[in-house]
Amino acid sequence: MPVSLSSLYSLGVVLTLAAGVVHLFRSYLRLRQFPGPSIASCTKLWMMRSTLRGRMHLDIADACRKYGHLVRIGPNDLVTDDPKIIRRMSAVRSPYTRSDWYNATAFSHKLNHVFCERDEQRHIDLRNKLIPGYSGKENLHLERSIDEQLISLFKLIRNEYTSTIREFSPVDFARLCQFLTLDIISAVAFGEPMGFLEHNEDLHGYIANQTAMLPIFEWFSTLPILEKVMRLPGISKLAMPTPQDTNGAGLLMGVARKIVATRYGPDKKVRRDMLGSFISHGLTQEEAEQETVLQIFAGSDTTATTIRTAVLFLITNPPVLNKLQIELDAAHSLRHLTTPILTYDEAQKLPYLQACVKECLRIWPPVVGLMQKVVPPGGDTLDGKFVPEGTQIGYSAWGVHRNPRVYRVDAEIFRPERWLEAEEEGGERLLAMNRTQELVFGSGRYACLGKQVALIEVSKAIAEIFLRYDFVLVDPSRPWQSVQRNGLFLQSELMVRISERQINADRLQPL
Repeated sequence: MPVSLSSLYSLGVVLTLAAGVVHLFRSYLRLRQFPGPSIASCTKLWMMRSTLRGRMHLDIADACRKYGHLVRIGPNDLVTDDPKIIRRMSAVRSPYTRSDWYNATAFSHKLNHVFCERDEQRHIDLRNKLIPGYSGKENLHLERSIDEQLISLFKLIRNEYTSTIREFSPVDFARLCQFLTLDIISAVAFGEPMGFLEHNEDLHGYIANQTAMLPIFEWFSTLPILEKVMRLPGISKLAMPTPQDTNGAGLLMGVARKIVATRYGPDKKVRRDMLGSFISHGLTQEEAEQETVLQIFAGSDTTATTIRTAVLFLITNPPVLNKLQIELDAAHSLRHLTTPILTYDEAQKLPYLQACVKECLRIWPPVVGLMQKVVPPGGDTLDGKFVPEGTQIGYSAWGVHRNPRVYRVDAEIFRPERWLEAEEEGGERLLAMNRTQELVFGSGRYACLGKQVALIEVSKAIAEIFLRYDFVLVDPSRPWQSVQRNGLFLQSELMVRISERQINADRLQPL
């Protein structure tokens, strides 16, 4: 008896549904020993909802508080707030590798930069070529480049945004921070700033374009299948930024290509700066273009977030701000004014300033992406449970850095004194706090190359800003707008009134 077309169609539907059910059941069984939201056991709907709300960093921290230190958030996805697990996965000789989460951070599908490179040997080779330049030892003008851009910021504030009794000039300080950090990192990377502070505007719509693009790349990291589609030749050519673009990341790639080109070839310029260090250690011209763009893209957002955090949390905590300014005033009164800006060596000797820097990085870690690692062949045992090979384990930055087991019961509060108290106690508590706080910059073979540059920049900026100015929020009921996208923060509308502090007016060296 012949089989009808409708019968074949019905059979196909039944088989498809059955295959779907089997797949869901197998997905559930694979990591059934790990607790988590029920919907996360067989679909990515929980992660998709969290991404849509821009709350991934908060939701996974809540999940860890509710379910434990290793939580299931997807069919093949775990997340942890345990510093020991994070260090284990990133250790120099760890068999763990980077997941496809990192693919979403690529600027080009032809050549990976060091952050998105998943080939472990090439990643190691790239890091070895980059480390000397990032360390600052081969960049003779690193601090001077930072100082010059801080001075440009202060001149802009003086000319456009200083309020007095007779004049009210409110300003979005979040935007000024972005201008500052973009000019600093481009001066460090290229040898000259891009000019955001000089022109007091978002040049070529770079910031606006970046703000629009980050949510798209966030979906690529949540649903890697989208990123794989983006890599199809026709789509990649249309969608990815190119050096010929006139705005956004493409514009930055074009600038990098032109500047890097002057350092290669028969008429090359030789300079003792960061790019010069990269070249001297064997970076190719194409690699130098990618790494320079990465420096600016990643380095500007993260440091801007920390400086904004410092401004908001300090001006809303008067006792803390008062202690900091007393320390800064005392240090400034003893300075030999050979330079108008506090040196990093001087800043490191100010204990309350350094406590504030650590606390700002802790209370609002500037990078909160999952940064998932892949469990090696043969699996691993973590938190007393076996984890199958191929499982992806993410990082809960918000959970790690607000962990009461490490920072005590008031971990949710901005309180720099905790670092001074730990110094006095010493021992295991201080070690645990410092080792956990350092995870802001990653660890092991995945540690942030720009850590030293960031610490110099943030220390000097916080010190000089609060040495020179008093800030008042224009609307304390609405202090800022902050949204997390793909592990970075989009922040705006930190509207403040800035006035010069009179206490040091006669002692500050003219800019």
